Amino acid sequence: MPHSPSSEVRKKLETLRNRFRDKTIREIEGLVASISNASRHPEASEELIAAYHLLHRLAGSAGTLGFTQLGEHARKLEIAIKPLADQIAAGADNESIRLQLNQFLDAGHKEAIFGLGSLLGTVEPVSTGWHQPRPLEIGNQPMLLILEPDQELAGQISAGLALYGYRLRSLSTGQQWPDSMDDVDLVIVRDTLLQDEAEQWLARLHSLPVICFSEAHDINTRYRLASLGVDACLDGPQDVPALADRIEQLLAEGLTTLTGRVMIVDDDSELLEHYRLVLTSGGMEVRALSDPSRLLSELSEFRPDILLMDVQMGSYDGPVLARMLRFQAEWLSLPIIFFSSEENRDLQLDVLARGGDDFVTKPVSDQFLLRTARIRCYRARQLDKLVSLDSLTGLLKHALAKIELNREHARSNRNGHDSVVAMLDLDCFKQVNDSYGHGTGDMVIKALANQLRHRLRNTDIIGRYGGEEFVLVLTECSLEKAVEVLESLSQDFARLVFNGGGEEFSVSFSAGVALLNAYSSGDQAIDAADRALYQRKRAGRNGVTVASGDTF
Repeated sequence: MPHSPSSEVRKKLETLRNRFRDKTIREIEGLVASISNASRHPEASEELIAAYHLLHRLAGSAGTLGFTQLGEHARKLEIAIKPLADQIAAGADNESIRLQLNQFLDAGHKEAIFGLGSLLGTVEPVSTGWHQPRPLEIGNQPMLLILEPDQELAGQISAGLALYGYRLRSLSTGQQWPDSMDDVDLVIVRDTLLQDEAEQWLARLHSLPVICFSEAHDINTRYRLASLGVDACLDGPQDVPALADRIEQLLAEGLTTLTGRVMIVDDDSELLEHYRLVLTSGGMEVRALSDPSRLLSELSEFRPDILLMDVQMGSYDGPVLARMLRFQAEWLSLPIIFFSSEENRDLQLDVLARGGDDFVTKPVSDQFLLRTARIRCYRARQLDKLVSLDSLTGLLKHALAKIELNREHARSNRNGHDSVVAMLDLDCFKQVNDSYGHGTGDMVIKALANQLRHRLRNTDIIGRYGGEEFVLVLTECSLEKAVEVLESLSQDFARLVFNGGGEEFSVSFSAGVALLNAYSSGDQAIDAADRALYQRKRAGRNGVTVASGDTF
């Protein structure tokens, strides 16, 4: 019988703990020998510096790896021995240090130091309650569950949303929702099904995005729906483009919150591996770095959303590394979170003043680590969106879309594969704005953006070129396949029904396509696709035209 993902994670964490225990046994034996040696020989006082650094590291790492008592005792000893370490660093007399060390040991600390190894036998059980083995994966079509008593209406909703590429299931009541149906990404529910708050199935709503159809606008009803886990309320399902837009927003928020790119820099190999395992198992993309000298090159290659870094790593000082990173404009906005067992708030603030954005005190629980990384990545991506994504559609802005197009042009020429550029333009869009208002026009633009995002591949490039015009790059795609995809999109988009000023209407789009790698530059390919677009406009709109000279 295959192991569950959570059991596999638990097994890896247990293996890591065993490695830490074996390594720490040897380190504590060395610590005891160093302190004993320094208590007898003045010239050995320098060994106390290494002992202090080991206690500092154990104070932060032991608790994170499940050895809470060891971490707490190491922290107490670290604080107690720090004055001696500071004196040694300041060049104090060795004999004076030896005498103070013996007084320190006679005061009861000898038993505590010699007893550290025994605390490795006390370990908390491995918990993977934080582990979520099934986040919504980028590129997978989301599964929507519709809970609607009127099954005819549910069928109409399903038909409308299917045009956007969603997978759908429909049930009349929440009681029909089987436990085996665990692939649901969002729930759409009628408010009448939420009357009885004692229903057991309602608890499942708290872990999923929920849209509720409710015509009640009083604060008591809305507050009750929010307390049940509802994320959005719509009067009804009549406006399918508006419903699809809200679905897209909620799914994007949920996916962004669960994912992110994290770089971790720490010279403690077991702790570094523990962080990497927890974050990777939680759905994050992680680059773990034990050698700070490689930080710049690794950052440029990996380009993380956030950087987690220890304060002290051998000869490298974390805040100094942070200040160094800020030399380069591209890393000015990179969130840097420092991890350390340092509890002095003034010292923590000093670290933040030298280039950090947050300070997390070790030991760190697995759940806290994962939540911190997710929240920080989400915030970082939200800020990045303000710079790189169009605020209305969430697609790439004009300038960034062209940068990505030129990169694909170079890649297709280098690798010898075909890619296709397409220019799309909504037909007679000025009439939509004039007849129904710019708010309705914006909804039409967002509807096309949402359809493109769900129907195209994650590897394709989608940008808002300006106004009602869009640019697409279908990577590693033949011209014939691109035309087939765009014609299908054109037909389905024309079937969408919009509402404006009490009237229903539909909108079509025209498209021009060109083989990207058939031109000497990305700009020339765009111009060719643009000419083909206007050939389509002159030929009657609502369809796809291939650039003159390009053939299947």
